[in-house]
Amino acid sequence: MTPGEETALDAARLEELAKGALVLAAGAEHSSYRASLDWARAAIAAYGPVPLVRPGDLGSGQMCVTVSLLGSSAALAEQLPTGEEPRRAVRALERRLGRAADAVVPLNTAAENALLAVVTAASCGLPLVDGDGCGRVLPLLEQTTFTIAGIDVAPVALATPAGDVVVVEAAGSRVEGLVRPLVLAAGGWAVAACYAMDGERLTAAVVPGTVSRALAAGRPTHGDPFALWQPRPRRLGIGRITAVEHTATPEPDTAGGTALPSRPTSVVVSETEGLHRRFRLEAHNEVLLVLADGAPAAAAPDQILMLSAADQRVLDVERAMPGIEVEIVVIPAAPAWHTPQGCRLAAAGGLILLSPNPDQDPDARQAKPPDAERPEETRW
Repeated sequence: MTPGEETALDAARLEELAKGALVLAAGAEHSSYRASLDWARAAIAAYGPVPLVRPGDLGSGQMCVTVSLLGSSAALAEQLPTGEEPRRAVRALERRLGRAADAVVPLNTAAENALLAVVTAASCGLPLVDGDGCGRVLPLLEQTTFTIAGIDVAPVALATPAGDVVVVEAAGSRVEGLVRPLVLAAGGWAVAACYAMDGERLTAAVVPGTVSRALAAGRPTHGDPFALWQPRPRRLGIGRITAVEHTATPEPDTAGGTALPSRPTSVVVSETEGLHRRFRLEAHNEVLLVLADGAPAAAAPDQILMLSAADQRVLDVERAMPGIEVEIVVIPAAPAWHTPQGCRLAAAGGLILLSPNPDQDPDARQAKPPDAERPEETRW
């Protein structure tokens, strides 16, 4: 959004958002994505367009609530929503805090989460903030720029398709371990309302402009999803996948005490243009490191994507196969993720960050859970 621009997400803009939200969604489940899009279409049709506001438009006396889909996206496709889950989650958090929400912000703007935020804002009659708490995708609920800024994830209100509503209060580092079993017992997915904060703290902590970025990625641009992005992502090279290697055991890693989905995978890409380098992508749930002829070329917390050269769509690591031609693209993470605290948080749950920047604080490379300083509790 530009200063003075008034934007509302109507049916046409929703389609742009839905397309653009797939850019950051490596591994998105197609059936759940389609179900979420149908859900958002129905919400816009029933409640009308959703106002899109800048983070700075909210004052210190206004409360913003973060929303996210938790659990398995595949479970969402199997157990379809009733339509009331987002509103019940937000209302439960409002009751716990003793005041009404004034706006909704997505935890991230990838695939189902971007669409869920639209559903929540529409059904609750609230504006949607142009920003999110990640600027990219990370697997754990506490892995956000809100946590880096000292905003507590709890209380977390969960609403399930079975009609359950649960409010969880715990230290930020314990929330993930408490919430996951609840979501599993409830059928595999739930809507969470969390990270309640006032407008002033939101402005300081949010990654701004991510909804507008997704809208830009969803507009027709002759096959280039990043044509309208500022700053532009970095393109490492184009090549053909020559090998895909998995670990012998597919069991999830439990390093750091929190299991990560997926399994360690290596993808080898032979560059077909330019320097004809050999890229090796090391992945666990997402691509964490790219080596070019053995030298680090990119690493998390920046987001590393493989785009199919045929249609410029994101290719999930689990769907990578020899023979596919891909482009390797690096989307810079928000500055907060490159601070020592941000790197430690991004490494929580077993993600090991290997930075190609030798000047980076060496403490930022340690995979330590962010328990040293507990974020302060949100009070109203």
